[in-house]
Amino acid sequence: MNPPRVADLLAEPILAAARVVAGSAGLEREVADVRWWVGEPVSVQDHLVVCGPESVTPSYRLDALVRRTGDAGAAGLLVVGATGRPLLSSIRLADRLEIPVLWLDDAEPVVLVQELTPRVRAPDLVRARTVERLLRQLAPRHTGQDIVAAAEGVLEAPLALVTSDGTNLLGPPIELDDALHLDRPVAQRGRAILVHPVLDPDGNRPAAWLACRVERAAESRLGELAAGLATTEPFLRAWLTAQRAHADRDLLFRARLLSEVLAGRDSVSRDVVEGAVSVGWQLTDWHVGLHLSCDDRTVGDQRTGVPERLRAALVAHGITLTEAVDRGDGWALWSSTEAEPGTADARALLRAVRLVTAALPREWGLIAGIGRPHRGPGGLAETLAEARDAAHLASSHDFRPAVEHSDELGVARLLATWQQSEVTRAFAETALAPLRSNESLLATLRAYLESGGSVVLVAEALGVHRNTVTARLQQVRERLGVDLDDPSQRLALQVACRSII
Repeated sequence: MNPPRVADLLAEPILAAARVVAGSAGLEREVADVRWWVGEPVSVQDHLVVCGPESVTPSYRLDALVRRTGDAGAAGLLVVGATGRPLLSSIRLADRLEIPVLWLDDAEPVVLVQELTPRVRAPDLVRARTVERLLRQLAPRHTGQDIVAAAEGVLEAPLALVTSDGTNLLGPPIELDDALHLDRPVAQRGRAILVHPVLDPDGNRPAAWLACRVERAAESRLGELAAGLATTEPFLRAWLTAQRAHADRDLLFRARLLSEVLAGRDSVSRDVVEGAVSVGWQLTDWHVGLHLSCDDRTVGDQRTGVPERLRAALVAHGITLTEAVDRGDGWALWSSTEAEPGTADARALLRAVRLVTAALPREWGLIAGIGRPHRGPGGLAETLAEARDAAHLASSHDFRPAVEHSDELGVARLLATWQQSEVTRAFAETALAPLRSNESLLATLRAYLESGGSVVLVAEALGVHRNTVTARLQQVRERLGVDLDDPSQRLALQVACRSII
């Protein structure tokens, strides 16, 4: 292991308050040992020399001390507890000799030397002591917040628990380094960060990452922090396991509760009502249901994150969904309000869901259906049934994300009948022939018609710039010779596009 440099020791917590007053050009000198200066002509080659105020009082004595330690080959000089400030002559001398002079106003010299000496001489011993202290502190901790706080106290460094996408779970925000390979479940060091995987309780994949920001440190300090992260990881994994077990029980309870509400409708039992109140469901309110599913089966154990991402994004549009319950074929979500939602509310919800699903990862293949407002427990069952029917219709589209509203089901079924007729297919072959050789133009036209003529939604759905969409639509107009602003022509083209799927 390479010996620490003076600059590395300055990054140690015990020297956090120290400042460099002279000789900064020598901060990269290696430190082989730490020695207390007693004025004797002893060997201090490559040593960090520590002295008290008596060695630099009066101020001119610092000149002689800098020259003597410099001639003896010292790595640096640390002055502890001096009340004055070095003279300009002392600063210039230290700068010329490139001897770093560190100034620490308030510290106990004996403790300082005792702390620094093993960090230079025996870093393995320091690491072992740190792990021992950490184990004693972590043993009685049971919550993630307490575990991270205890580890921070022992390691004297900011820690955070973050997900692979950078979402902060615990501790202060720490930005992950783009040089890290978070697909590999191994401890890693980035440009200014250490991370250790907190493994998923059910496998070897990282459930999260324990991260520590390190701007500058000796190899021994980095080893100490890495050992501390590895020691803390099992405690966080146990906490995550307990949290997951509690969440699984809670999800199972909510799923069972919803099943009883759907089965009982307006004649739900008192126990069901009490259970609903305990989880914050207002069964007597007006409800608008939403059924969400995704084509991507690789989501796997991240399934719970899909509806939560949707719910969080909808909040930005002023829409709060009360609950999200996994029903096997998708998630049942709904909002509840005391007053009956109006037509404008339904349009706002439909637009918000389309915007939000378009902004989420396209590879998820999101499908959403929205029900009409209904009141009471029976109304909740009714709106969720309508939402599931609308989602089923949305799944028949060849584009993703696909969102349908139950108010449009009648028209959609009529359109489905038309698009299956031989007459419509013949029309489609003729009308869309100029686009059949250019799949990007055809895809843009489909997305434009299905999104209600929104260039923004088309751009998000196709993953291209809005200017690109505008340019493609202009080519479509020119090739087809149609007016896309004409509702009749848009309807005809939409039916034609669906019939050739």
